[in-house]
Amino acid sequence: MDFTFQGFQSALPLWSYVLMFIGTSVLAWWSYKDSTGIKSTYRYLLIGLRTAVFAVLFILLLNPFIKTETTYFETPTIMVMMDNSASTAIRKSSYKGVESYTQTLNNIEFGDFEEVNLSFYAIGSSAEPTKLDSLTFDAEQTNLSKAIQLLKANQREVNSAILISDGIYTQGRNPIFNTNDLEIPIYTVGLGDTTSQKDILVRSSSTNSTGYLDTPQPVTVNIASNGFRGQSFQVHLKDGNKILSTKTVSPDLVSDNHELTFKLTPQKEGLQQYSIVIPALEQEWTSNNNSQLFSVDVKDAKQSILSLAFEVHPDVKYVRSLLRSDKNTELTTRTWINNNRFIEGNLSIAADTVDLAIIHGYPGNGLPASLEKKIKLLTNEVPHIIFATPLFSPQQFEQEISSLPVRLLGPWNYVQVGLSPRGKTNSHPIMELPTLDYSQLPSLLSPVDNINPTATATQLFNSTHRGQQTNKPVLSVQEIGNHRISFFNAFGWFQFHQEPNRKVQNFANELLLNVVSWTATNPNNQLLKAKPTKTTFNGSEHVIIDAYLQNERGEMETNASIDLTFSSDTLESHFYSMENVGSGRYRLDLGTMPEGIYTFNAVAQKGDRHIDSQQGEFAVAQSNAEFVNTTRDDQLLRTLANKTEGTYLPYDSVSGFWQNFRDKNLLSKNQKSETSYFYLYRNIGWFILVIVLLSAEWITRKYLSLP
Repeated sequence: MDFTFQGFQSALPLWSYVLMFIGTSVLAWWSYKDSTGIKSTYRYLLIGLRTAVFAVLFILLLNPFIKTETTYFETPTIMVMMDNSASTAIRKSSYKGVESYTQTLNNIEFGDFEEVNLSFYAIGSSAEPTKLDSLTFDAEQTNLSKAIQLLKANQREVNSAILISDGIYTQGRNPIFNTNDLEIPIYTVGLGDTTSQKDILVRSSSTNSTGYLDTPQPVTVNIASNGFRGQSFQVHLKDGNKILSTKTVSPDLVSDNHELTFKLTPQKEGLQQYSIVIPALEQEWTSNNNSQLFSVDVKDAKQSILSLAFEVHPDVKYVRSLLRSDKNTELTTRTWINNNRFIEGNLSIAADTVDLAIIHGYPGNGLPASLEKKIKLLTNEVPHIIFATPLFSPQQFEQEISSLPVRLLGPWNYVQVGLSPRGKTNSHPIMELPTLDYSQLPSLLSPVDNINPTATATQLFNSTHRGQQTNKPVLSVQEIGNHRISFFNAFGWFQFHQEPNRKVQNFANELLLNVVSWTATNPNNQLLKAKPTKTTFNGSEHVIIDAYLQNERGEMETNASIDLTFSSDTLESHFYSMENVGSGRYRLDLGTMPEGIYTFNAVAQKGDRHIDSQQGEFAVAQSNAEFVNTTRDDQLLRTLANKTEGTYLPYDSVSGFWQNFRDKNLLSKNQKSETSYFYLYRNIGWFILVIVLLSAEWITRKYLSLP
């Protein structure tokens, strides 16, 4: 241990302490100058003791401090980071996969170095501690930047690092960017092969995650080929083992990219899994990257609509012709003649087979009770649109069938009115319409007296009469329970379609189709809405499910619990509780999961009260990120080594590997020193010395019988 005097730490200048010491020394002499009755030896002893006390006190006031240094030797620590990804296990040319990897580790001779501490880490999507013989060679992602970040965080405890990898990173940023503040060398060992092999891979597939039955949708596929110039191969779109479509690719270049577009026409509802598959070719070094899965949530797009007309009117023909032009609409028409008779046949249509009913008019009399009952049942169970006609009897309709989304105050007289939107455009899904000058529209016939809006309905269009706003409804919509109602209390819409102005025609068509699609859609008044963040996850992604919960009053529920169970064909049910992240939002991170299609059921409760539940599906597809690029990146590994003053060696050239460490003394014990500072006033010995000096002076005075 070495001691070095460092100086004083005092608030006053040194000369002031010198003056005070001289003054106190004079004071000590003056205190005993008149003591002539004692020997001079005792008198000078007492003066010396008093002066020594003052000297010690002034030394402590000067606050001197001393630096101490302790030197010791520490065994060097080397961090060994080993790539555990699937790409290191691929056999390619002279590199024999796991066999070559294991032989490389043996050739480096890690077990022969007892004079150094070796800490081993396996690199995948993160860097985790491991043992030399515990690699699995199956990580689906390689994040080399995480390894460099771990090294930076521990660089004070290690003096060098070894990175054994093929240099191919599939996750995170380029690791070279993380070496700027690195102060220790990295020695890199390159695995794999740099030769370009003949290979074909499916780079990506993309399509709308939502599809509709019997409705074609495009699937865009990106294919990369290397070494198959002029050799044709097939690409299949498959549903399980069934080939749905095939395209042939003929590369023009040695390394080529191809973009293909398939037409997928789903045939089954629900979450369906499809695949893009390229049959393995001769001399292709691996077929692991020849396929890719994707999923489509398939729904039934066709709407079954019943058009029920109690009056022959041009509006009926216009609406029916517009619906017939929509390929996703199955239209059934019934036109009443009298009694139970309809032109197209009997009204024997079950309510559960109809998605939407459109009712044109309603007579004031003449309907038999059996037909009234059928229509009432239909309107109670099916969302519906009601169109007024010249002979429409709203009072009779409300009395026999159901209430209208307007308030009746008496009989209606129809007058010519203009159409005017109520409120801002796009304030309602139906109002997403082309911009138009409403003064150019033809007149409609609508009542302006004895009609008012209701508080429970939404008024979308008002009427204008003689250039003035009437605030009387023309189109009103309403949600009741789990279905919707729309009411056109004006007629003459066919004139819009007959207008030569194409903008007017398009406006009328979009308005009617918007009303049809909105009314036919179930409002789904679910209090709990739980769904995965993606329809399909790859094998390296965390499966995350988000949920939003309202209570029965429509307020966001912040103090409930949501329990979720999920399962698949190959996995038993698992139970989880979702995390409450506040403001009515809940989240569950299931981590990475095996490939397959999963179903889940979420149940929300508050205490013993059941609030709501919801089911859903998601898919997990295998990740092929490790097989997209399999060529060793010598440049990256060499740059990492050179930038940190290390050395790069290929896997087959590691003989004498440790000589590089010996040349730089990285295997020698590290001499380290610890520095500390010692302040004299903190040592109790000085205060003991002062007491001893004062005691000696007192004893001497008593011995000499001095006062």
